[in-house]
Parts: sequence; structure tokens; C-alpha cells
Amino acid sequence: IFTISQSSKDDIIDAYGVDESKIHVTYPGIKEGTNAKILTMDDLRKKFGIDKDYILFVGTLQPRKNIVKLIEAFSKIEKENLLLVLVGKKGWLYEDILSAPQKFGVEERVKFLDFVEDKDLPSLYKNALCFVLPSLYEGFGLPVLEAMKHGCPVLTSNVSSLPEAGGDAALYVDPLNADDITNNLELIINNEELRKKLIKKGLEQVKRFSWEKTAKDTLR
Repeated sequence: IFTISQSSKDDIIDAYGVDESKIHVTYPGIKEGTNAKILTMDDLRKKFGIDKDYILFVGTLQPRKNIVKLIEAFSKIEKENLLLVLVGKKGWLYEDILSAPQKFGVEERVKFLDFVEDKDLPSLYKNALCFVLPSLYEGFGLPVLEAMKHGCPVLTSNVSSLPEAGGDAALYVDPLNADDITNNLELIINNEELRKKLIKKGLEQVKRFSWEKTAKDTLR
């Protein structure tokens, strides 16, 4: 059995009682470089209506992504000139997610962009103050590396496979604790030195995941 993280391997053992020696972790790779034209903040304002500094989330709108908790945490940041931009198609049970900004009184500061073309994602990562993925579960968590590849500091959950993807290049939070998410978001958006440090570490972390390495591990 091949699987994409140590965390997923542990889950397979727990669920199916498979002998550990029969399961092999072959991490997925991440595409190198991009030919996409990087848009400026002015371009993003015209195209997506993003007219302020922003925190970025990318992923399907569904419960395991923990977006309601993210919106609750964001609502506690007293910074009027800050947006939370959510990129991703509607998954299942998304109604609570769409109503959360109103529930927490931040409907003016949360933007749902729905599906965004691949060519525009690098610009959204590049211009964001940080990327946040507060998921309750991920098989691997590729968006963490996508963000790092495009020079975006990352804040993510300390559960399932996410620490394997982020290594020492991300800030980690308890996804069930809104205050922990708030505090770490404030830390990252208010500290330019920390952002620079995370960007630098992120670019190194990405180098550990290539499709060539995946192929060699699979062959071995």
C-alpha cells in the first residue's frame, strides 16, 4: 500500500489493521516554478475587489476545513483595514460557512471568491500577508507547500499530516481553539521579520518535495 503521509499510514493501520511493513509513505511532489504573471494589488482590486491587506485561505468549503472557526478567530482581530479572502468551490454542508461572517459581525471584511483559475492563484499567494489552513484533517495538505512555493508565510493546524507538510517553516495552532488561531494570526500579520523568516524557511521546505523524489521513492 502506498500512501501520502505518515499520518495517513497511521490512519490506515488503525482502520484496517494492516501490517506496518506493507505500507509505504511516498510524499506527493510540488511543481517547480510558475509561468504565471504576478498581478499587483491594483490588479487584484480590479479583478477580485481586494482593496486591503488580506489573509488567504484556499480549499473546498466543507466542515473539515474548519472555516467557521477561522472566521470566528478572524472576527477577534481589531483591524478594520484587513480582509479574510476565501478561495474555493462549495463542497458539502457549506451553509454554516457562508452565514458565519454575518454571525460574527464581519460580513464586510470576509470575501468569498469561489473558484479561481490556477493562473491567478500565485498572485493571491504572493500578495497575501499570510496563508491559513486550519483544517481538522488533511491527507497531506498540499496548499501549505503551494503557499510556501509562492513566498507566502503559512499558519496551519498542529493535527494530522499538516506538520509533515509544513516542517519547521510554518506556525502551528490548535484548530479547535479560536483564541489560539487569533493570537497567531496577529503575531504573523504584525511582525514583518517573522513573515520574512517563514518565507525563507518555506522556500527551503518546498525543495524537499519533488515529483522526481516521489517517483524514486515509489520505484524503490
